Amino acid sequence: MKGKFKFILLASFFAMVLFVGCSYFMRDTKADNLIRQGNELVKKIETYKKENGRLPNSMSDVGIDEKEDSPLHYEKKDSVNYIISFGTSLGESKIYYSDSKKWEEFYR
Repeated sequence: MKGKFKFILLASFFAMVLFVGCSYFMRDTKADNLIRQGNELVKKIETYKKENGRLPNSMSDVGIDEKEDSPLHYEKKDSVNYIISFGTSLGESKIYYSDSKKWEEFYR
């Protein structure tokens, strides 16, 4: 009976470690994919800015349907600066700042 209990306990532990490891890997894969999509959005915004002499007011100006549940969010801060953001997990985000041209993990 003790051997069976130890086996179940050990199997449960390994299943939990496997689940946590897979969740962590999937989160990073999702974030990497959204950064790639965000970088494509940056290109579209910069092209729009070059062609029109101003930033787009919304993602629909660059041909992307804005939906409430869309993972990427565009915000025009002023006439020259904008941010693109997405949530990575509860309360955490990745934010692209046009002034630094970098993805960061904290809002300024």
